[in-house]
Amino acid sequence: MQLKDIMTTDFYAIPHNATLQEAAKMMRDHNIGLLPVTENGRMIGTVTDRDITVRGVADGGDTARIPVSKAMTASLVYTFEDAEADEAARLMEDRHVRRLIVANRSRQPVGIVSLGDLARIAGNDSLAGEVLREVSKPALP
Repeated sequence: MQLKDIMTTDFYAIPHNATLQEAAKMMRDHNIGLLPVTENGRMIGTVTDRDITVRGVADGGDTARIPVSKAMTASLVYTFEDAEADEAARLMEDRHVRRLIVANRSRQPVGIVSLGDLARIAGNDSLAGEVLREVSKPALP
């Protein structure tokens, strides 16, 4: 099954110069934990609720002043909407991520695929479980 058939298309992106507080409010208001970060309409990274906590709040930073670009993960992990679910699962395992940005072939974000999306695939609970086991293992240095 292709990702375009299972991905969540109701997603939000945030500009790189928005503050961590704005990102946190967006995550709260939409009940999400990952935002693609954009600059001039192009994806340049992602910011998660964990990034905000570890890179913004833990050191006593003022989240109303810290730009998202200071806490984001710049190593962008994404896949394409025509990729198969098992390909996405392998990428999630390899990169130790629980959510992937899904892009069109112009590299514009069009959705998000999560472990929950993989679990919803009929008869594929084992795929989501396998991905979760691998993602939860500590990454080697």
